[in-house]
Amino acid sequence: MRRTGRGARALMAGLALLLLGGAVGCSSDADVAAVHLPRYGTLAELVTAMADRQRTEQSARISLRGDITGGTSKLQFTGEGVLRGTGNDVSVKFTQVVTQRGADPQETGFVVLPDAVYLLQPGQQKATRPWTRVDRTSGDPDDQRLLALSSTLVDSADPARTLSRYADATSITDTADDVIEGDPAVRYTIVVDLAKAAEQQPDPAARAQLQQQVAAGLTRLTSNLWVDRDSRPVRTVVRQDLPGIGTLSIMGSYRDWGRPVDIVAPPKAQVR
Repeated sequence: MRRTGRGARALMAGLALLLLGGAVGCSSDADVAAVHLPRYGTLAELVTAMADRQRTEQSARISLRGDITGGTSKLQFTGEGVLRGTGNDVSVKFTQVVTQRGADPQETGFVVLPDAVYLLQPGQQKATRPWTRVDRTSGDPDDQRLLALSSTLVDSADPARTLSRYADATSITDTADDVIEGDPAVRYTIVVDLAKAAEQQPDPAARAQLQQQVAAGLTRLTSNLWVDRDSRPVRTVVRQDLPGIGTLSIMGSYRDWGRPVDIVAPPKAQVR
C-alpha cells in the first residue's frame, strides 16, 4: 500500500473508536416506573450474560454520535454500522464521518471480516477502485496502524468483547435502575484503569499507546453502559477529558438485535 498520509487520516477518522472502547449514548425517562431487572455484581457475570445473549441474537445495528471540544478546533463525528457474529468470528461494517471546522468532511468506511480487512479512505468514494484490502502480513507502519484500528473497531462493536479487552483492569463501580426510550434498563458505571491495562497488554504497540495516554495524564476511562431485561446492551455514554486534546463526548445505541444484516466484502472490481 502507498504511503499517502492515509494512516493519519484514518486514525483521525477512527479517533472516536480508539477512545470509545465500545461506548455508545444515553437517555432516561423518570416518568416510567422502574421494573426489577437482573443485576450483575461482577464484570465477569455481566460479560457472560451479554455474550450468551449475543450468541442467540447474532446481529445488531450500531449508531454513534459525538464530538471533541475545548481544543484548538471542534471535531464532530457520526457513525452507522452493523455487527454480526460472536467471539473471533465477528464481522463489522461501519462508516464514520468526521467533520472539523475549516476542512471537508472525512468519510471512512470499514468492512472487517474474520479473514480480511477492507478500508474506504477519505476522498476515495468516487474512485474506480475506492476500497483497499489491508494486508494482515504487512510490516508497513501505516498498514499496521490500520489493522490495529480495525481490531479496535471490532472490539468496540462487540459489547462483550469490549469489556473483556482489559478485564483485569476494568471494574463495575455502580449500578442503578433506569429507563431507555420507555423500556427499563440497568445502568452500569464501568471504569478502566489504563495504567493497569498497559501493564497487562501483551502487544507492544498497544501497550505503548496506553502508556502514552497515562503519561499524558489520562489514567482512567469511565463509561456508562445500559443493559435491558434480556441482557442486551442498548446504550452507553462516555464523557472524558483528554489531556492536550479537549473533552470527548460520545453517544449512540445498539438496536435491532437479532435482525438479519448484510456484511460482505466489497466487489473485487472496486478493490485495489
